[in-house]
Amino acid sequence: MARFANPGTDRRGQAMRRLVDAMRTHPEMVAGEGRSCTELMRAMGGVAAIKTGAEAVFVAILPDQGLGVALKITDGGTRASEAAITALLIHLGVLDAGHPAAQAHLDGPILNCRGMVTGNLRRAPGFPG
Repeated sequence: MARFANPGTDRRGQAMRRLVDAMRTHPEMVAGEGRSCTELMRAMGGVAAIKTGAEAVFVAILPDQGLGVALKITDGGTRASEAAITALLIHLGVLDAGHPAAQAHLDGPILNCRGMVTGNLRRAPGFPG
């Protein structure tokens, strides 16, 4: 991911830059509406490209900082990976902690498939945001 953030000028680097720019310009094409990738990229206004993967993997590409981030939640918990990447993006200064998209992944109700509240997500003391 760090290579995508600082790809160089060769042909591969140019392709990497085009891919990252496309992701940042069109976040809805990365994962679709209602997905955390799309919501968080929109909240950052094109500063970073992020993508979730299988079994709670998340990556972030921050070209302005020349930084790539990859995380994996061992038990495959999507809710945990969304909270972790949100906290990291806040910590790195590319996501506003007060933005509704950030808040949605850090605090709020946990709903079952019928839309009933079954619990609450809340940050531990000292957690960013």
